[in-house]
Amino acid sequence: ITQARNGTYGAQSLNALTQEAGALISEIKRMYTNAEYNNVSLFDNIKLPSWAEEVKANAGTNLEPKYNGFIADAKTYTDEEVAAMTKVADVESFTAGQKYSISTKEELAKLATKVNGGTNTTNVEFVLANDIDLSSIDNWDAIGTDYSHSFKGTFDGNGHTIKNLKIDKSTTSYQGLFGCTAEGSEITNIGIVDCVVNGESCVGGLVGWADGTVTNSYATGDVFGTSRVGGLVGLAKGTVTNSYATGSVTGTGDTGGLVGSASGTVTNSYATGSVTGTGDYTGGLVGSASGNVTNSYATGSVTGTDYTGGLVGGAFGAVTNSYATGNVSGTQYTGGLVGYASGSVTNIYATGDVSGTSWVGGLIGEAGIAYDDIEHTNVASFGNVSGNTGVGSLIGSILYNWYGDEDGSLTISNAIVANKSGANIIGCGTYANEDTDDETVIDPNYDLTQYLENIKTAKDPSITLQVGIHGDESSKITFNTGFSYDLSAILRDIKSDESYNAINKFMSTLSDKATELGSVSNRLESALDSIIVNMENITSSLSTIKDADMATESSQYIKMQILQQASATLLATANQSPSIALQLI
Repeated sequence: ITQARNGTYGAQSLNALTQEAGALISEIKRMYTNAEYNNVSLFDNIKLPSWAEEVKANAGTNLEPKYNGFIADAKTYTDEEVAAMTKVADVESFTAGQKYSISTKEELAKLATKVNGGTNTTNVEFVLANDIDLSSIDNWDAIGTDYSHSFKGTFDGNGHTIKNLKIDKSTTSYQGLFGCTAEGSEITNIGIVDCVVNGESCVGGLVGWADGTVTNSYATGDVFGTSRVGGLVGLAKGTVTNSYATGSVTGTGDTGGLVGSASGTVTNSYATGSVTGTGDYTGGLVGSASGNVTNSYATGSVTGTDYTGGLVGGAFGAVTNSYATGNVSGTQYTGGLVGYASGSVTNIYATGDVSGTSWVGGLIGEAGIAYDDIEHTNVASFGNVSGNTGVGSLIGSILYNWYGDEDGSLTISNAIVANKSGANIIGCGTYANEDTDDETVIDPNYDLTQYLENIKTAKDPSITLQVGIHGDESSKITFNTGFSYDLSAILRDIKSDESYNAINKFMSTLSDKATELGSVSNRLESALDSIIVNMENITSSLSTIKDADMATESSQYIKMQILQQASATLLATANQSPSIALQLI
């Protein structure tokens, strides 16, 4: 990775380094899976079920960038075709059905000026001719200031990137390379590299408000805002496909690693950066999703308040074929995968630790079944779960009886729970308080056993050794040999900061586990030393008994008996002497 990052290697050399890294990762996986001592696996981590392994394999394979940082082939046009297009610098208005090339930051800024001034871009296509560096522009003016001045055409990056995008407009909404794109627009094949974007509402590294589609695009860098803040898109009313974001995201309401708020679908996408939200709906991938989320994942840590999830903060549509691995911390409605889910979840799992105050679940913080019939199928949670009220290793609470109306139903099938913390599998049943309109109250009489039939408890990788003669904890040593790691980021772009951070995180995880096992080894050595001393004392005593000279001991025994008998005879004789003297008189 250090060699790849020094900037002296060409594409072929970088490809060779990537192949070498892939081989090393494969060897690490082999050792991790097969390392044993005395027929006991050294890294006996909780095993994912077959369907979860398939979900992870598909996401890890299909979503890895294979084309110079892009998930799918980002080259739409040849260099000759782009060169034949009309340059934006050469026109003052755009003709529907035409294609225009953009080669410089000045041409890109001109497009922003035209769109923001009301120029119509419907059915017009713009194509990047090469990479563009915006480092000399201190505060970029987004393309499309609002919906009445939005970008309506197609922007094809053609596999190129825009670097060093800087926006600092904390009191202005619709911020990103594109501020607002209209229905029917398309943004595709573009990478935003090392951006720093700060806005108010609808803020993203690529698009603030996207009413059209976003495909095969990515963003690296940090994004800040208030509501509807995402690493790639702030508000996605259209679809987001084959896309990813790797930077950190900070916002208040509707904050997500990839998309802040999604009313359209999010498919074949992922996010790896940390996400911090101080308002409702914070998610590792999407803050709030009224559309469906499928074949996607998130690996970053997530910190929020109400409605916080490792993948989605609030899922009001279906979530399928997806997973989350980051640790999650929130207050109310906190889940390893989803903070609040009113839609079905299928083929999904979460492995991160989850902590909160109320309605905290290893997979789902709160599952709503107020009206609809919901099914959760092939679901699993593997992290530690902690909280105060309504804490479940799978689901924190089940929300029912909304405003007194008839309940829907919830079916849970083929669920697996690690249950490391010993919490209930489902924390509690809850209902909405009609007087306050939004307060959730525990119903202690709600029957949860009806949901537990198809839930299995997975094997915990903890090992307990008896090291003393007593049955209490002082005579036992318990330790955990399992640990998780993810080096897939290295293969996305070996020269990126993400790859560097991935290997550092792996080395840190390995070091922490080595330290933990080292302390266990010291404790075992101490216990072994104590046992050896006791064994030596017992052996010495036994040897002393076995090696005694029986003849000498027998002679000594007989001697003592003779002396004892002689003493008794003399004493008896002495006692009789007075009576003999009296008889003579």
